[in-house]
Amino acid sequence: MSPIAHYMQAHLAGAGAGIDLFTQAAGSVRDHAVRAELRRIRDELLDERRRLRRMLDDLGSGESAVLTTATRLGGLLARLKPHLVRRTDTTDLIQLEAMRDAVAGKIAGWQALLVVVADYPSLDREELRMLIAQGEKQHRFLTEAHGEVARRVLQRAH
Repeated sequence: MSPIAHYMQAHLAGAGAGIDLFTQAAGSVRDHAVRAELRRIRDELLDERRRLRRMLDDLGSGESAVLTTATRLGGLLARLKPHLVRRTDTTDLIQLEAMRDAVAGKIAGWQALLVVVADYPSLDREELRMLIAQGEKQHRFLTEAHGEVARRVLQRAH
């Protein structure tokens, strides 16, 4: 298997776990406006995963069932944890941090593909640029929401 196919399979597996993370958070974050935006981002992530899957298919490679299953099982365990332990005021903050990290990794993946786009005719430069811009917009929202939740949860009462 080529390095690019392996790399894209890893990101595809991560995308599935990220979608699971956003789905769980969109149903549990306390702020209704943040929940609505997380649902919207989750829908974008679903579309991005379909695009990445198509890119892999165009390269003549498919999804790695083993990698995807392992990643999704890890995501399942992460989703079960809040149900096994008591939810605290910091849960939303920690979830937002995990989502920021996931989106930052996704952006890095699109950027890596953009670096080698000329070597792979099946990759589309403009699509990759659009996906990077979309990820950056998602990351900005998550960063702002993280700051608001941090202020609410961590600031000392005067």
